Amino acid sequence: MDGVELAARFSYITNSLRFCGPEEASKQFVDYINEKSSAESVRESIRKFEGLYPYLSSIAEKTKKDFLDYDVVEAYWIGNELLEEFNDGDIKGIIRKLINGGLPKSIGEKLMKNMPNGFVPHHNFNVFYVGVGRTTGSVPTTLNNMDNCRVSYGKVVEILKDKLIVSASSLKKEKNKLIIKEHEPKTAVYIPEILKGVKKDDIVALHWGFACAVLNQRQLENLKKYSQRILDVLNG
Repeated sequence: MDGVELAARFSYITNSLRFCGPEEASKQFVDYINEKSSAESVRESIRKFEGLYPYLSSIAEKTKKDFLDYDVVEAYWIGNELLEEFNDGDIKGIIRKLINGGLPKSIGEKLMKNMPNGFVPHHNFNVFYVGVGRTTGSVPTTLNNMDNCRVSYGKVVEILKDKLIVSASSLKKEKNKLIIKEHEPKTAVYIPEILKGVKKDDIVALHWGFACAVLNQRQLENLKKYSQRILDVLNG
């Protein structure tokens, strides 16, 4: 799998729900996943994702890579060592890009002013700190939407025609702190031609209730590690 496909897998559901990106992108994503066609069209569509591209471009610039290199895409959606390159000033630079992409300036300035030290440019930083839906205005910033929008994971328990029953994690609020609770049963939608060969006991990545990729052990550990780091900084 290359970075273009990885980006397509995670971005498919939000585009098909019309939360972000150009209308034609979801079809381009499926075509690329299945046939490796329209790579340039996918690249151009991802550039138009209001919340995604500021992160991918910033990780690419910082690490001197292409914004759709596999490591860059993986760093944002799942987490890897590229995130360690970033300091607080870099994170504020991403928020400035988000302001240019639609995040209300008053919100962005407040986020930069009050930002605690130690965040990394992972998707779950955008969900937990910037706020789900704040850049595009597509959905309200609620706990339920945060749980849906964050990248999470689930162990496949049962495979149905177009759904997976998974033992997953859930985002909860306790004593004004966000925590992740494990081993909660959930139903995830999946597309068999995108998630070919998925089997019982696989660990799948979840985004808006959509199982978009099978995670290996390293990726699972990184997703847990960086999600928890962001929560630790936020809960402070």
